[in-house]
Amino acid sequence: MKTSQTPQIYVGTYAKYNGSGHRNGSIAGEWVDLEIYDTKDSFFEYCKELHCDEDDAEFMFQDYENIPEKLISECSVSDKLFDYIEAIKDMEDETIEALGLFIGDKDINKDTDFEELMQEFSDEYQGYYDGSEGTEVEFAYKYIEEQGILNEIPEHLQYYFDYKAYANDLFINDFVEHGGHVFRR
Repeated sequence: MKTSQTPQIYVGTYAKYNGSGHRNGSIAGEWVDLEIYDTKDSFFEYCKELHCDEDDAEFMFQDYENIPEKLISECSVSDKLFDYIEAIKDMEDETIEALGLFIGDKDINKDTDFEELMQEFSDEYQGYYDGSEGTEVEFAYKYIEEQGILNEIPEHLQYYFDYKAYANDLFINDFVEHGGHVFRR
């Protein structure tokens, strides 16, 4: 997978960071690419090997990249993190970015059905638009074409159609845009 969206965590320990003597304030650890682990358990096994110099290491996730904030904190990783990693394996970077935004707006907990969440994402995500006229107008052009809206207007009047005004209406009630990504409300 190794894209610019590869999920990674910098794994240290609280004992090294808060320890006494020569270890005081140490951030000794390692960046770990998560795509090579199938489960949270296999990831934690590697973390134990990484910090085998401690009897009962308390892991500290000091930094992370390409992981939605809802799925990680300094002291824990969500059970759903590896569902997320599996889901993004074959996605394009733009779609991974959109999924991260989508997850950021959801309440994720241990009872969250990730397959249902992915279906909801699939239903709501409309794509990425970065046209010179703006995201909303570019989306409106595609939406109008797909819905055949102009087919209902006599051809000689189609030149007067106000795409910007229609885009404004679409984004008042039906759609929302985040960083060029469009979602159905």
